[in-house]
Amino acid sequence: MQNLFPASLAALFGLALGSFATLLIWRFHYDEKGIVTGRSRCTKCGKTLGFWNLIPLFSWIFQRGRCAFCRAKISVYYPLTELLFSITFFIFVQKFYSNSGAWFLFASLFFILLLFVSDVRFLEVDKRISFPALLIAFAWAFFRDLPVAEFLLGGVIGFLFYALQYFISRKKWVGAGDMELGALMGLLLGWQMLLPALFAAYILGLLTCLPFLLFGKMNRKTKVPLGAFLLPITLLFLYTENNPFEFLSSFFSLLSF
Repeated sequence: MQNLFPASLAALFGLALGSFATLLIWRFHYDEKGIVTGRSRCTKCGKTLGFWNLIPLFSWIFQRGRCAFCRAKISVYYPLTELLFSITFFIFVQKFYSNSGAWFLFASLFFILLLFVSDVRFLEVDKRISFPALLIAFAWAFFRDLPVAEFLLGGVIGFLFYALQYFISRKKWVGAGDMELGALMGLLLGWQMLLPALFAAYILGLLTCLPFLLFGKMNRKTKVPLGAFLLPITLLFLYTENNPFEFLSSFFSLLSF
Protein backbone atom coordinates (compact mmCIF):
# COMPACT_ATOMS: atom_id res chain seq x y z
CA MET A 1 0.00 0.00 0.00
CA GLN A 2 1.46 3.34 -1.10
CA ASN A 3 2.44 5.85 1.61
CA LEU A 4 1.65 3.33 4.35
CA PHE A 5 4.45 4.47 6.65
CA PRO A 6 3.60 8.20 6.63
CA ALA A 7 -0.08 7.30 6.89
CA SER A 8 0.60 5.19 9.98
CA LEU A 9 2.54 8.05 11.56
CA ALA A 10 -0.33 10.35 10.67
CA ALA A 11 -2.75 7.99 12.43
CA LEU A 12 -0.70 8.22 15.65
CA PHE A 13 -0.44 11.97 15.25
CA GLY A 14 -4.18 12.04 14.65
CA LEU A 15 -4.78 10.43 18.05
CA ALA A 16 -2.82 13.28 19.66
CA LEU A 17 -4.70 15.86 17.61
CA GLY A 18 -8.01 14.30 18.61
CA SER A 19 -7.04 14.48 22.28
CA PHE A 20 -6.01 18.11 21.84
CA ALA A 21 -9.30 18.79 20.04
CA THR A 22 -11.37 17.57 23.02
CA LEU A 23 -9.40 19.89 25.30
CA LEU A 24 -9.67 22.84 22.91
CA ILE A 25 -13.41 22.46 22.36
CA TRP A 26 -14.08 22.14 26.09
CA ARG A 27 -12.04 25.24 26.99
CA PHE A 28 -13.50 27.29 24.16
CA HIS A 29 -17.04 26.32 25.15
CA TYR A 30 -16.56 27.14 28.84
CA ASP A 31 -14.18 30.05 28.17
CA GLU A 32 -11.47 28.51 30.31
CA LYS A 33 -7.99 30.03 30.29
CA GLY A 34 -4.73 28.24 29.66
CA ILE A 35 -5.57 26.56 26.38
CA VAL A 36 -1.92 25.67 25.80
CA THR A 37 -0.35 25.90 29.25
CA GLY A 38 -3.25 24.91 31.52
CA ARG A 39 -3.19 21.47 33.16
CA SER A 40 -5.90 18.95 32.35
CA ARG A 41 -8.21 18.00 35.22
CA CYS A 42 -10.98 15.51 35.85
CA THR A 43 -14.28 17.31 35.31
CA LYS A 44 -15.81 15.43 38.25
CA CYS A 45 -13.22 15.48 41.08
CA GLY A 46 -10.97 18.27 39.81
CA LYS A 47 -7.75 16.25 40.24
CA THR A 48 -4.87 17.23 37.94
CA LEU A 49 -4.25 14.49 35.38
CA GLY A 50 -0.75 13.18 34.83
CA PHE A 51 0.95 12.01 31.64
CA TRP A 52 -0.21 8.40 32.07
CA ASN A 53 -3.81 9.57 32.37
CA LEU A 54 -3.65 11.47 29.10
CA ILE A 55 -2.29 8.99 26.55
CA PRO A 56 -4.80 9.24 23.69
CA LEU A 57 -7.17 6.25 23.51
CA PHE A 58 -4.92 3.92 25.53
CA SER A 59 -5.44 5.67 28.88
CA TRP A 60 -9.20 5.37 28.42
CA ILE A 61 -8.86 1.66 27.63
CA PHE A 62 -6.45 0.84 30.48
CA GLN A 63 -8.52 2.82 32.99
CA ARG A 64 -11.67 1.08 31.71
CA GLY A 65 -13.32 4.36 30.87
CA ARG A 66 -13.02 5.77 34.39
CA CYS A 67 -11.07 8.49 36.16
CA ALA A 68 -7.93 7.09 37.83
CA PHE A 69 -8.70 9.07 41.00
CA CYS A 70 -12.46 9.21 41.64
CA ARG A 71 -13.47 6.34 39.30
CA ALA A 72 -16.13 8.50 37.67
CA LYS A 73 -17.07 7.39 34.15
CA ILE A 74 -15.26 9.11 31.31
CA SER A 75 -17.49 9.69 28.30
CA VAL A 76 -16.89 7.54 25.24
CA TYR A 77 -16.89 10.87 23.37
CA TYR A 78 -13.15 11.22 24.13
CA PRO A 79 -11.82 7.99 22.56
CA LEU A 80 -14.29 8.26 19.68
CA THR A 81 -13.03 11.77 18.88
CA GLU A 82 -9.44 10.57 19.01
CA LEU A 83 -10.27 7.64 16.71
CA LEU A 84 -12.11 9.95 14.31
CA PHE A 85 -9.03 12.14 13.92
CA SER A 86 -6.70 9.14 13.67
CA ILE A 87 -8.69 7.29 11.00
CA THR A 88 -9.36 10.43 8.95
CA PHE A 89 -5.70 11.43 8.88
CA PHE A 90 -4.63 7.89 8.01
CA ILE A 91 -7.03 7.76 5.06
CA PHE A 92 -6.16 11.20 3.69
CA VAL A 93 -2.40 10.99 4.20
CA GLN A 94 -2.30 7.56 2.57
CA LYS A 95 -3.85 9.03 -0.57
CA PHE A 96 -2.56 12.61 -0.68
CA TYR A 97 0.83 12.51 1.05
CA SER A 98 2.77 13.11 -2.18
CA ASN A 99 0.37 15.64 -3.68
CA SER A 100 1.20 19.31 -4.07
CA GLY A 101 -0.73 21.42 -1.60
CA ALA A 102 -1.18 18.43 0.71
CA TRP A 103 -0.27 20.43 3.79
CA PHE A 104 -3.11 22.88 3.10
CA LEU A 105 -5.41 19.87 2.89
CA PHE A 106 -4.15 18.35 6.15
CA ALA A 107 -4.49 21.68 7.97
CA SER A 108 -8.04 21.98 6.63
CA LEU A 109 -8.79 18.45 7.84
CA PHE A 110 -7.89 19.39 11.40
CA PHE A 111 -10.23 22.36 11.45
CA ILE A 112 -13.05 20.52 9.65
CA LEU A 113 -12.95 17.77 12.27
CA LEU A 114 -12.67 20.34 15.05
CA LEU A 115 -15.75 22.16 13.77
CA PHE A 116 -17.62 18.89 13.32
CA VAL A 117 -17.01 17.71 16.89
CA SER A 118 -17.74 21.14 18.36
CA ASP A 119 -21.04 21.46 16.50
CA VAL A 120 -22.15 17.92 17.31
CA ARG A 121 -21.28 18.19 21.00
CA PHE A 122 -22.26 21.77 21.83
CA LEU A 123 -24.32 22.93 18.83
CA GLU A 124 -21.94 25.80 18.19
CA VAL A 125 -19.51 27.02 15.57
CA ASP A 126 -16.78 28.89 17.44
CA LYS A 127 -15.18 31.74 15.49
CA ARG A 128 -11.83 30.88 17.07
CA ILE A 129 -12.04 27.68 15.01
CA SER A 130 -13.99 28.72 11.91
CA PHE A 131 -12.00 31.87 11.12
CA PRO A 132 -8.59 30.09 10.97
CA ALA A 133 -10.27 27.39 8.87
CA LEU A 134 -11.56 30.03 6.45
CA LEU A 135 -8.14 31.67 6.28
CA ILE A 136 -6.43 28.37 5.40
CA ALA A 137 -9.08 27.55 2.77
CA PHE A 138 -8.72 31.05 1.31
CA ALA A 139 -4.91 30.74 1.10
CA TRP A 140 -5.15 27.25 -0.40
CA ALA A 141 -7.39 28.58 -3.19
CA PHE A 142 -4.34 30.33 -4.72
CA PHE A 143 -2.44 27.03 -5.00
CA ARG A 144 -5.14 24.78 -6.43
CA ASP A 145 -5.23 23.38 -9.97
CA LEU A 146 -8.43 25.23 -10.87
CA PRO A 147 -8.66 29.04 -11.21
CA VAL A 148 -8.74 30.85 -7.88
CA ALA A 149 -12.08 32.44 -8.80
CA GLU A 150 -13.66 28.95 -8.73
CA PHE A 151 -13.08 28.70 -4.99
CA LEU A 152 -13.52 32.36 -4.02
CA LEU A 153 -16.89 32.45 -5.77
CA GLY A 154 -17.79 29.20 -4.02
CA GLY A 155 -17.05 30.82 -0.67
CA VAL A 156 -19.26 33.80 -1.47
CA ILE A 157 -22.15 31.61 -2.68
CA GLY A 158 -21.86 29.29 0.33
CA PHE A 159 -21.94 32.25 2.70
CA LEU A 160 -24.91 33.91 0.97
CA PHE A 161 -26.86 30.63 0.83
CA TYR A 162 -27.04 30.56 4.62
CA ALA A 163 -26.99 34.32 5.18
CA LEU A 164 -30.27 34.66 3.27
CA GLN A 165 -31.87 31.89 5.32
CA TYR A 166 -30.51 33.40 8.53
CA PHE A 167 -31.99 36.86 7.94
CA ILE A 168 -35.21 35.82 6.18
CA SER A 169 -36.11 33.39 8.98
CA ARG A 170 -34.90 35.78 11.69
CA LYS A 171 -32.41 33.24 12.99
CA LYS A 172 -34.97 30.40 13.14
CA TRP A 173 -33.82 28.17 10.29
CA VAL A 174 -30.06 28.33 10.64
CA GLY A 175 -27.52 29.80 13.04
CA ALA A 176 -24.90 32.47 12.44
CA GLY A 177 -22.17 29.84 12.42
CA ASP A 178 -23.80 28.06 9.49
CA MET A 179 -22.89 31.03 7.29
CA GLU A 180 -19.25 30.38 8.14
CA LEU A 181 -19.65 26.67 7.40
CA GLY A 182 -21.24 27.48 4.03
CA ALA A 183 -18.36 29.82 3.17
CA LEU A 184 -15.81 27.20 4.21
CA MET A 185 -17.53 24.52 2.16
CA GLY A 186 -17.54 26.76 -0.93
CA LEU A 187 -13.91 27.79 -0.53
CA LEU A 188 -12.79 24.18 -0.25
CA LEU A 189 -14.93 22.66 -3.01
CA GLY A 190 -15.48 25.50 -5.47
CA TRP A 191 -18.77 26.90 -6.70
CA GLN A 192 -19.47 24.17 -9.29
CA MET A 193 -19.40 21.35 -6.73
CA LEU A 194 -21.04 23.33 -3.93
CA LEU A 195 -24.63 22.64 -5.00
CA PRO A 196 -24.20 18.83 -5.33
CA ALA A 197 -22.36 18.81 -2.00
CA LEU A 198 -25.15 20.75 -0.28
CA PHE A 199 -27.73 18.41 -1.82
CA ALA A 200 -25.80 15.38 -0.54
CA ALA A 201 -25.50 16.95 2.92
CA TYR A 202 -29.25 17.51 3.16
CA ILE A 203 -29.94 13.96 2.01
CA LEU A 204 -27.57 12.72 4.71
CA GLY A 205 -29.37 14.91 7.25
CA LEU A 206 -32.77 13.59 6.16
CA LEU A 207 -31.67 9.95 6.38
CA THR A 208 -30.14 10.58 9.81
CA CYS A 209 -33.03 12.51 11.35
CA LEU A 210 -35.99 10.66 9.77
CA PRO A 211 -35.88 7.64 12.13
CA PHE A 212 -35.77 9.95 15.17
CA LEU A 213 -38.75 11.90 13.83
CA LEU A 214 -40.74 8.74 13.12
CA PHE A 215 -40.17 7.39 16.65
CA GLY A 216 -40.87 10.70 18.37
CA LYS A 217 -37.30 11.27 19.56
CA MET A 218 -37.19 14.57 17.64
CA ASN A 219 -39.72 17.13 16.43
CA ARG A 220 -39.73 20.08 14.04
CA LYS A 221 -38.40 22.39 16.75
CA THR A 222 -35.44 20.18 17.73
CA LYS A 223 -32.14 21.90 17.07
CA VAL A 224 -29.88 19.91 14.77
CA PRO A 225 -26.16 20.61 14.22
CA LEU A 226 -25.95 21.38 10.51
CA GLY A 227 -22.19 20.88 10.62
CA ALA A 228 -22.81 17.21 11.40
CA PHE A 229 -23.90 16.82 7.76
CA LEU A 230 -22.10 19.59 5.87
CA LEU A 231 -18.63 18.72 7.14
CA PRO A 232 -18.61 14.93 6.50
CA ILE A 233 -19.85 15.59 2.96
CA THR A 234 -17.09 18.17 2.52
CA LEU A 235 -14.57 15.51 3.58
CA LEU A 236 -16.10 13.04 1.11
CA PHE A 237 -15.82 15.52 -1.77
CA LEU A 238 -12.24 16.43 -0.82
CA TYR A 239 -11.22 12.78 -0.60
CA THR A 240 -12.78 11.87 -3.94
CA GLU A 241 -11.45 15.09 -5.49
CA ASN A 242 -14.96 16.33 -6.22
CA ASN A 243 -16.09 13.02 -7.70
CA PRO A 244 -18.05 11.37 -4.85
CA PHE A 245 -20.41 9.57 -7.20
CA GLU A 246 -17.59 7.40 -8.51
CA PHE A 247 -16.65 6.58 -4.92
CA LEU A 248 -20.23 5.64 -4.02
CA SER A 249 -20.56 3.56 -7.17
CA SER A 250 -17.40 1.62 -6.25
CA PHE A 251 -18.66 1.21 -2.69
CA PHE A 252 -22.02 -0.23 -3.72
CA SER A 253 -20.33 -2.47 -6.30
CA LEU A 254 -18.17 -3.84 -3.49
CA LEU A 255 -21.25 -4.48 -1.36
CA SER A 256 -23.08 -6.27 -4.16
CA PHE A 257 -20.05 -8.49 -4.72
